[in-house]
Amino acid sequence: MNFGFYQPIFYGLLCLLGIAYPTGGSTLTVTPSNEVAVNQRVTLLCEFDSNPVVAQFNKVPQTNPFCQLAEKGGACMTTDCSIGYNLSCPSNTRYSIQVTVTQSWNGETVFCQGAAINEPSNNITFRVTVPVTSVDLLPDQPISVIAEQLMNLTCTTSACNPSANIQWFMSSENITSHSSSKITNDGGFFRTVSSLNFAVKKQDNQKQVFCRASNIPGNNVTSRKQTLHVLYKPEVKSSPSSPYRVEEEHTATLVCTVTAANPNTGITWRWIKTDSPSTVLHNGPSYNISNIQRGRSGSYNCTATNTVGTSEAATIYVDVLYQPEVKSSPSSPYRVEEEHTATLVCTVTAANPNTGITWIWIKTDSPSTVLHTGPSYTISNIQRGRSGSYICTATNTVGTSEPAMTVIDVLYKPEVKSSPSSPYRVEEEHTATLVCTVTAANPNTGFTWIWIKTDSPSIVLHNGPSYNISNIQRGRSGSYNCTATNTVGTSEPATTVIDVLYKPKIGENAVAIVNESERVVLTRNISSNPLSNVYWYDGEELLKNETSVNTTYILLKEAKCTDTKNFTLVASNAKQWNATSLVELIVNCKPRSDDDNFTLGVSDDTLLAFSTTVIAYPKPSYAILFENRTNNPGIVDSLTENGVNNFTVRFNKSTVGQSDYGTYRLYINNTFGGTTIYVNVIPQRSPDSPQIEEIKCNVRSAKVFWKSPFNGGDSQTFQALAINNQQEVSQSENITDSGENLIHGTQLGNLQPSTQYVFYVRAQNRHGNTSSEKRECTTLKDLQDGMALLIGGASAGGIILAVIVIVVLLLIRRYKKHEDGMKENILYVSAGPHLEDTKKSELPIYAAVTKSKPESNDESNVYADVKKGNKKNSATACKDAKPKKGLCKKDVKPKQKTGKKPKNKQEVAETDVYENSENIAMTSNADNLYSNSEHDARMNLDQRGYKNNEGLLYIEVQFDAKKEKGNQIIHGEEEKTDYATVEFPNPTVSKETDSPGNM
Repeated sequence: MNFGFYQPIFYGLLCLLGIAYPTGGSTLTVTPSNEVAVNQRVTLLCEFDSNPVVAQFNKVPQTNPFCQLAEKGGACMTTDCSIGYNLSCPSNTRYSIQVTVTQSWNGETVFCQGAAINEPSNNITFRVTVPVTSVDLLPDQPISVIAEQLMNLTCTTSACNPSANIQWFMSSENITSHSSSKITNDGGFFRTVSSLNFAVKKQDNQKQVFCRASNIPGNNVTSRKQTLHVLYKPEVKSSPSSPYRVEEEHTATLVCTVTAANPNTGITWRWIKTDSPSTVLHNGPSYNISNIQRGRSGSYNCTATNTVGTSEAATIYVDVLYQPEVKSSPSSPYRVEEEHTATLVCTVTAANPNTGITWIWIKTDSPSTVLHTGPSYTISNIQRGRSGSYICTATNTVGTSEPAMTVIDVLYKPEVKSSPSSPYRVEEEHTATLVCTVTAANPNTGFTWIWIKTDSPSIVLHNGPSYNISNIQRGRSGSYNCTATNTVGTSEPATTVIDVLYKPKIGENAVAIVNESERVVLTRNISSNPLSNVYWYDGEELLKNETSVNTTYILLKEAKCTDTKNFTLVASNAKQWNATSLVELIVNCKPRSDDDNFTLGVSDDTLLAFSTTVIAYPKPSYAILFENRTNNPGIVDSLTENGVNNFTVRFNKSTVGQSDYGTYRLYINNTFGGTTIYVNVIPQRSPDSPQIEEIKCNVRSAKVFWKSPFNGGDSQTFQALAINNQQEVSQSENITDSGENLIHGTQLGNLQPSTQYVFYVRAQNRHGNTSSEKRECTTLKDLQDGMALLIGGASAGGIILAVIVIVVLLLIRRYKKHEDGMKENILYVSAGPHLEDTKKSELPIYAAVTKSKPESNDESNVYADVKKGNKKNSATACKDAKPKKGLCKKDVKPKQKTGKKPKNKQEVAETDVYENSENIAMTSNADNLYSNSEHDARMNLDQRGYKNNEGLLYIEVQFDAKKEKGNQIIHGEEEKTDYATVEFPNPTVSKETDSPGNM
């Protein structure tokens, strides 16, 4: 329904019927946020300062609301909303709908207003996040490109919000820096188009190119992957390497190998000699020159060609040689024992030319070291390190002969090593295996071995390279030697140290039983190899830890009854982790209980049952007697052992008579003492009074916390209540008791801002109810309403404001009464506690003014302290009311400003004044006038003024002492639109009240 058409008729009916026109603002909030993901559900809550009759939810710039709600009894009675909305109307000022935000909501602006209140709420604009769902790579056919040329690709995303970022990849390499992007708008959403221009290299062949888009953290989409086909000309190398030396009349073979090419098929080769480049010698990868002659020496080039191009040339230089031929003697192998003399001879068998020959002897493992220059080479006192291949060469003016080799074989006794390396750690009862390895020997065959233990060297343990000790015990730890013998001699011994490891074993001791307050040391021995790390625990609490020990202990300086327990000792080494033993301690102590006085409420139709738990050792005895030490024969009792020192005593009686009421004494004793527990059995009754712990007042609600009392022996419930002006204004639902002396809490709503309430808590059971003491608390001021009023008044102008205020005051006076005697008015704030007059049902409240010197050296400012009067006089009001900071200052004369004529006692000087409250911001400008509010509490205490960005907003307050009676009114001052003047007609008061010092 379009409520706009009916608004004039509705407002006219209100005036004819004398009904107040609803005023006030509205506030629209969205939960969780106006920035949401697509298809997320949100709650729109519209809150009004007064009943809007019908709440409307609108979109800008649409004129028709998309949802209208009316409330009755906390429910939405009439609705005009789309299907799928969840609706809620908890009160006639709170309306909410729950909607699913689709893509179409992106950029939409929503507000709410009341059908009876023409002023709309604040606007809320939605930002809908739509994730990117796809990214397309073009072109979609295979990509072939020649090396060093540019590759051009494009990626385009799906429509999304916010716009997506595109990254380019070649396999794992990020190449986004070679791209550029642009963003286009598509119906309120965005598409990103990215172009890639990248010069490919031959190394990029077969790599995969793709793009990746993301507009929301954690949400990525990847395009299809395209494989690159990079084409490039061949690369070749030639072999053998230059110079290629070849003996005359031999065959020279030159090879041209393609190391890289794409395509690698259809390749052609070309061989030329550099001194005749126009003559093609061969077409093929290998070029053979048979029966080569010295005249064929020179440089040869080869090239390879594919469809892309021709390779760079690879060159081989061919050198045809004539060199001597030699032989060496004696023949190999030449065997000689260590420390004897060896003689080698090099003989030239052929050479061209055969004159001017020089010789060189070298050892093949150090070819750069010349050992001798001559045909014979003698080695005196030869050592095993001189074994090896020796070669001799002969050189003429043409070149050097091929080497002639003699292998010298130096014979020597064995060298051995043992394994594993020391220390060889092996677990007890396992098998230890020792190996003796010959690392060097000549000859290396026909060995014999001997194993001994160093602490009994005369006993041969084993003959062989491996020695196994099965089921080894800790006593076999020690050093073991092995030796090896060949035809030359016996090796030096190799040693292995065996370390036999075994797991921790914690020694067992008898249970420790001590008396309370005695010093206790609990000790344990740990046998292990290696030494163990130990940990003492009390349950899960680590008490102590030590590393690498074989003895450990914990110390209790003074044993307590609660120390009766099993301590846990954990030992760990490399052989075993967490070897555990329980170390039991028992402390002798007399019985004790957490509480020694209980009250038990019972009735004739309930079971008398009681239990309590005590700790004691040894097991205690007990007796249950009346206070006069007589026995109740109908009581059944028992003692249950919960643990070694923990016991529960129970007694019950199935029927209760008058003789069963009274105080019982439960005597519990053992050899170390006793304790007495008093049990008061009383008839069930009403609960004890609850105790209020704390009250927290908010703007329109309050939280009440209280401690639960004894329930009188019956189940109890609680109810919190709030009272104003001797009328109950709010109460909680019944709250179930959670247990005695526990803190309970609830919240009371439907409260008014800046109002003092009295709170109390009522406890009740079947036998009656009790109430807590009453506590006062004042709700907080609603700053938002006050600021909206000031801004609206400044914008509308003084004259319009005056008319509206007069109408509102008249309507409120006629239809509604405020709890302190005034009509309810959002423009009026009560200055203090009202002193009620029981003789009249309705009294005007006047603001009596006192003036005092400001706390500043600037004498140009005057502060008006506002307090409430009553029918009697203002002085009495201040006397009876609880004073607050800034209120009820007496006998202070008004401060006259320099250069102005003072007024009589019926008037206040027209200098600037401030309406005082508990916090006020001083200003250095004597001509500014402020209506004080709580914003100054956020200012630095050193500041002396407050100004907002738009200038100074203020209300001029005039306290004119008029003789005629009547209620105060607020009206606009003539020819002024930026502020309002407030006039307070003067009531009939005493002379003391009328004096200038008390205005």
